Order: sequence, then structure tokens, then C-alpha cells
Amino acid sequence: MEFVYLMMNSYEWEDIVVYLSEEEAIRASYMYPNIRIEIFGKNIDNKGYSPTYNYYKAGRLYRYSD
Repeated sequence: MEFVYLMMNSYEWEDIVVYLSEEEAIRASYMYPNIRIEIFGKNIDNKGYSPTYNYYKAGRLYRYSD
């Protein structure tokens, strides 16, 4: 998996949802239009994921720009 998608409904751990496919993440962002679905990318050494600072909200992709 190159990316994982994380949705936090609140500040509680049990409210975190992880999506493993982009399609699921986009679908969830439509269902919960006020919540961001953060995108995490595979690290160079393949030992975990780091934030890309990109996210979906209401089905739209927002990209981080320098």
C-alpha cells in the first residue's frame, strides 16, 4: 500500500478510522463532508507512513503547496 487514509471524528482514539483504499476514503469524505480524511504516504525506507499534508474533504482533494 502506497497510501493510507485517516479520519478522526473527534480527539478520542476509538473514533479514528483508517481506510486502505482511495475509493473508500473519498466515499467517506462524501458521507462526512465536514471531516478531513488525511492522506499518509509510505516512507522511503518502507517502515511506516508519514503525513503528506494532503486531504479529502467533501469528496474534494486538497493538496499541500509550499
